[in-house]
Amino acid sequence: MVRWYLACNATVSFLAIAANASLGIDTVNALAMRAKAEPGKLNWAASASLPQIACAGFLAGTKLDMVQVSHRDFTPALSDLGEGRISVAVTSVVALLPLARASKVKLLTLTNRTRSPAVPEVPTASEAGYPALAVDGFQGFFGWRDMPADLRDRIAGDVRAVAADPAVAERLAAIGQGVRVGTTADFIAMIEEQRAKIAGIARDIGLKPQP
Repeated sequence: MVRWYLACNATVSFLAIAANASLGIDTVNALAMRAKAEPGKLNWAASASLPQIACAGFLAGTKLDMVQVSHRDFTPALSDLGEGRISVAVTSVVALLPLARASKVKLLTLTNRTRSPAVPEVPTASEAGYPALAVDGFQGFFGWRDMPADLRDRIAGDVRAVAADPAVAERLAAIGQGVRVGTTADFIAMIEEQRAKIAGIARDIGLKPQP
């Protein structure tokens, strides 16, 4: 059971899987076929937290052998992806867009449930046939312990009112995010669903809680 004091969800971050253009890979399925045909030859990198977990889970679930390349700072990984030293990367859409516009990388899919307004032509993981890869990076508003319910509901209402402004959606899209506002119950359900999914991925890839 969720024990946090939540107000509401507010935004969603769009994450994408991209391949270096020289590979000639245009879809996630093509990536999977290449990785199966050439085990251990392709490598990958992902920004910390959700993108890294999502990619590791995808590889484990599809039994693909690709080599992870770790970076303390992910900025050099983008340069490596653009120059072909890294085959595939998973990170925010906004970070990948300059490389995609320069035709150095191909955006294969979004991990999100919905398409991004910044790249509406890029399919979601579910549309690409890999629903297990679908994870959303979402943000919301949290309150302090014992926050009065009427205050929580008022905050949630204010957030919904602001999110209805098209200018807000436009500004969020410019930084790779989208509007996703709901009720406190919606936010709790999103967190619980995400927690269960990440726990399943952690089991698949052999991650264990640290004492």
